[in-house]
Amino acid sequence: MGGDGALDEMIAQIRALGGLNAAAAIEAAPLVQEAARVTARAGQTPDGKDWPAKKDGGRALANAANAVTATASGKTITIAVQGSEVFHNWGVGKHTPRRKIIPETGDPIPPAVGAALLAGAERAFRKAVPNG
Repeated sequence: MGGDGALDEMIAQIRALGGLNAAAAIEAAPLVQEAARVTARAGQTPDGKDWPAKKDGGRALANAANAVTATASGKTITIAVQGSEVFHNWGVGKHTPRRKIIPETGDPIPPAVGAALLAGAERAFRKAVPNG
């Protein structure tokens, strides 16, 4: 494509970059969710440390991955844990020792979540600028 058509395409792609953060969040949210679920399935904290075993030595929170969600709202991704796993995540009451399932505000971004964010941003960029 040449002439005015090429210029129009370039202008459209530049305009699409204005919504890149929100588009990246939408692309990355399911990848972030899966990254968080992988560590939960493995019985690990978001940064890969093993959870304490149950008192009988068995695997704790075998279904915790099912309680993890990640959603995009605007340019923000929220990772949440639902059900009784919330209490385990914080180590509240009878749900001790603590078995951290999702990262906390202020924690460093876990490597797998960082990779998911990067992959989502790349997907969003490729959609906005397919020839970029």
